[in-house]
Amino acid sequence: MATRLVGTTLSVLMLGGTLLLGACSTQKTADTVQRSEIPTYQVIADYGIDVNNPKALVASVDYSFVGIVEQEAKTSYKDSVPLEQPNGKTKMMGQAHTHYKVQVLTNLKNKLVTDHPIAITKLGGIRKDHSAYDVVKGDALLKVGKIYVFNAYAQNDGSLLLSGKNSSVPVTDKSLKTANESKTVRVYQDAVNKLSVKERVVNHKASDGVE
Repeated sequence: MATRLVGTTLSVLMLGGTLLLGACSTQKTADTVQRSEIPTYQVIADYGIDVNNPKALVASVDYSFVGIVEQEAKTSYKDSVPLEQPNGKTKMMGQAHTHYKVQVLTNLKNKLVTDHPIAITKLGGIRKDHSAYDVVKGDALLKVGKIYVFNAYAQNDGSLLLSGKNSSVPVTDKSLKTANESKTVRVYQDAVNKLSVKERVVNHKASDGVE
């Protein structure tokens, strides 16, 4: 089953090697690892849309919403891809996806449940051997306790995927109670308001979606 990414992109490039996306195989938690001690490699993404254009981005995704990260749950790994090692060589390793629990605060495009935290997955994370992090260039892993505007794709199995730049945009100028007054939130809310009826359609419904 193919993974739905930003636009029509089905692969990303890292240091000259192609990372092909496939089905989930193994899982591993990484909450005991000290991130400051582990190197991070940037993944160069090939987008099918202008991810720096809020309207283009929200038109492409299935769900846009404001939420707060409550938990980093685990890391899962997809089909083996060539990843560069500290010694300059490449090694076949599973591509990391980091799983989180997020409480939806406000729905912007289409509706997700707000009465309990939802599961969401971010493309990128710690490698299976804990030797490095792989993160899409311009993106970052989520931080527990932080508020973001999320732009997510629903997958065929109902899960939600964040992939690439501006898939999760930090809300830094307002607190939890006033998050909707943030300049960042207003930018994406205004972008959603400009969408046509066709652009608001959910291509794949999330398991936590609301009709």
